[in-house]
Amino acid sequence: MPYCAQVAVDNAAFKFDRLYSYTVPDVLSRTVRVGSRVLVPFGAAAPRMGVVLEFSEQDSADGLRSIIDCEKGEPSLSPEMVELIFYLKRQTLCTYYDAVRTVLPKNSRLVAKNGDESTIGNYSTSHLVTAIRRVDGVVPRLTDRQREVYDALNEPMSFSELNEKIGASRDIVNRLIGKNILEKVEIEKKVELYSSYRIAGNEIELTEPQQSALDEIRQCIKKGSPAATLLHGVTSSGKTVIYEQLCLDTLAEGHSAMVLVPEIAIATQMIYRFKERFGERVGVIHSALSDTERQLQWRKIRDGEYDVVIGTRSAVFAPLLNIGIIIVDEEQEQSYCSDRTPRYSAIPIAAFRASKHSAHLLLASATPSVESYYKAVSGSINLVTLDRRYMDMPLPSVRVVDMRKELFAGNTSGISEHLRREIQMRLDRKEQSILLLNRRGYRTVSICVDCKKILKCKSCDTALVYHKNINRYICHCCGAVYPISDECPDCGGQIRRTGIGTQRVEEELTALFPTARVLRIDLDSTGGKHSIEQLLGAFSRGEYDIIIGTQMIAKGLDFGNVTLVGVLGIDRLMLMPSFRANEHTFSMLTQVIGRAGRGDKEGEAVIQTVDPDNPIIRLAAKQDYNAFYNDEIVSRKVHLYPPYCAVGTVGFVAAKEQDALAAAQQFVELLKSGVEGKKIAVRVLGPVPMRIAFANDMYRYKLTVKYNGGREFKEILSDAVYKFGNDKRFRDITLFVDLVGDSEQ
Repeated sequence: MPYCAQVAVDNAAFKFDRLYSYTVPDVLSRTVRVGSRVLVPFGAAAPRMGVVLEFSEQDSADGLRSIIDCEKGEPSLSPEMVELIFYLKRQTLCTYYDAVRTVLPKNSRLVAKNGDESTIGNYSTSHLVTAIRRVDGVVPRLTDRQREVYDALNEPMSFSELNEKIGASRDIVNRLIGKNILEKVEIEKKVELYSSYRIAGNEIELTEPQQSALDEIRQCIKKGSPAATLLHGVTSSGKTVIYEQLCLDTLAEGHSAMVLVPEIAIATQMIYRFKERFGERVGVIHSALSDTERQLQWRKIRDGEYDVVIGTRSAVFAPLLNIGIIIVDEEQEQSYCSDRTPRYSAIPIAAFRASKHSAHLLLASATPSVESYYKAVSGSINLVTLDRRYMDMPLPSVRVVDMRKELFAGNTSGISEHLRREIQMRLDRKEQSILLLNRRGYRTVSICVDCKKILKCKSCDTALVYHKNINRYICHCCGAVYPISDECPDCGGQIRRTGIGTQRVEEELTALFPTARVLRIDLDSTGGKHSIEQLLGAFSRGEYDIIIGTQMIAKGLDFGNVTLVGVLGIDRLMLMPSFRANEHTFSMLTQVIGRAGRGDKEGEAVIQTVDPDNPIIRLAAKQDYNAFYNDEIVSRKVHLYPPYCAVGTVGFVAAKEQDALAAAQQFVELLKSGVEGKKIAVRVLGPVPMRIAFANDMYRYKLTVKYNGGREFKEILSDAVYKFGNDKRFRDITLFVDLVGDSEQ
């Protein structure tokens, strides 16, 4: 019986999603292995890239086509990475190749030259550069200058590097190449990331509470079961130092370590901390790296050159070998959940990988997710508590300001009188302040004073945001830009712009404090490469007095001279249509309050709100997570939300609203048919329009599915998706499944 490769093929539509059988030609029999990238014929189109995921015996090879070419050397994907692809497909219901694309770095494609199969096998070489090196063998007599060039090439280097080193001319180099004394080769580019660090010469020193928490975690690791621990440590309790020591422990035992952080801003500080401790052993993966940088980091991790990896969500797929511990900082953050196919959460992926390596999973946060804390208090995972700040520094005092009273007093700005006085006090004392406003732009709403209509994007059901720096409206959903106008497009009435964004507050701060150095950090100001790193570095060096920014500054940052935090416009977050709205609000408030008073000076926080008696605000002001959890877990149980069930979203996107609605209604019937007669509890809510019901000229409907049954239900759901995809009535409908996030709840 012929032995055939089972290949996941790039760009196969969902209804054609399966592993395709290909024979392996004799010339490639020793090259093609599980995990190898290959080029294969597919239909009448040009050859496509695929990845071999398994081999199987076939009754006959009749009608099967052969693999055209295969990458050279070791397979790109290890057996563990291949197993991870199957897991990702099973958990998220994505296609095989969506899973492959997620696990591999960008620029990992195989391509065909000019579509000619006789010359197929040319690989993406963005990570390579032409270099010059010596040719092994007897060296003839050389001139003094030729000998100087030859001796300088003790390792391969590019001509520019050689020229910089000794001032070599191309003529001499080319002559030596012509004499077969030197040769040109392709080598990996040298890319230095986060290189401006100094190795820490001191040993890690822990306070008594930190040492106690570390000892507890070590005991959890030693006993082995449960294989996960939740470290619940208040803000500024020194959790990062514990991470460092745990990684030192792990490396000393011959294992590697992975540290995940939710934001690039946090990643920057963490990377430098770990580089100072572990030097060149640290690899980095996050979205701010270029494709080439990511590919080089991925290859060095796969080849074992790094044994510590730090990064954001996608770093969970880093091909790290022999993992001993995976640490997830700020584990409650939604940024660990992908909002694009495949819609995965990094935390269950981390747990899966930890189980494969018999490694320990450490989740850590001052405000754990309700689900994680529920697991901890119920004994499913270990719980370690660190309830004292580093060096027993007090938590910041908190003042809640009623913005309704400010408005009645005639203050229409985004900064209350109390906050203004506190900022001025910090300026006088040469201390720094952080202000949080999770709305970018200048004016967030533009409304007609006559017909009362809000200006919205023509392609999306979202209000346009006025950006003063470019004097344009921008849709924050699709990115469309519109010219500014003071006339209503519907009735010709006058447009009034209201609401405040970070640009507006930046302008107010400059007017109120003319000598203050104000820094704005949001998506508009941090578009450049490494811009977040550079801006936060400048703030850390004292080059700015005030930061005004969105949620990217709310957590993880550690600045010893920040003694004031101001929170502007938190009320909108509490009104989000999500069962996690309270959790997100409490977490963001607690985290940003914790940015104050992290050095040897006491901190203060000011929360501005139109709902000062809201219990979530009051509990966050007291940093009372346990009281918040006790209230929230009761609400989750009453309304049947996680951890008492699983919740998923099935979305439908169509050019016509009635088509999206009809597709959703048909999918309900498919689900009902699938669960009929099975002992699985399923509750389907909807269909209803999504929170943004119209985006990019498409209508969007959703079903919310509450379920138990785990893997069995996912098989039913997968079958329903497959049947839907093969129904010709819905060939123009885009369907997506989200079983990890709640962005559309």
